[in-house]
Amino acid sequence: MDADVLADIRMLKDIEEIRRLRAKYAYGANVVEGQCGDLKAFGELFAEDGKWDVGLGIATGPLEVEAVMRQLTARWRTAMHYMINPLIEVKGDHGRGTCTGLFAFTTYDNARPIWLSIIYTDSYVRTPAGWRFQSVAGLNTIADPDYLKIYADFATFSL
Repeated sequence: MDADVLADIRMLKDIEEIRRLRAKYAYGANVVEGQCGDLKAFGELFAEDGKWDVGLGIATGPLEVEAVMRQLTARWRTAMHYMINPLIEVKGDHGRGTCTGLFAFTTYDNARPIWLSIIYTDSYVRTPAGWRFQSVAGLNTIADPDYLKIYADFATFSL
């Protein structure tokens, strides 16, 4: 098979694996009736030195990411994460991407959805275990005032 065709196939396969990485992020971050996703697996989506910054501090590496998610998810009865319009570029063992996150949350006191929208900017790295996040940065674009109230006392991660 032609080398260009093989390179294209590899690039498409890499992009699909990164899309799956982002989907695993969404499912891992979900909370359904107070039950979190697999937060250990969520942390393992990050490289050993991977950075995660969604506006509440920076966690580095799988263990810190997992610990922070335990703090963040404890505030919700339900948290549904939707990843929309991913754009992914791959060059060798590294990649960059962006997508929109749309989130609906409910609390134990209020079943009315609380909405949040984030633009994610990611970098990815191929590891022996597969593609991982090297960095995830989130910029809140729309935040329901109730979301902001719930995290008002959560100025930064407390590990």
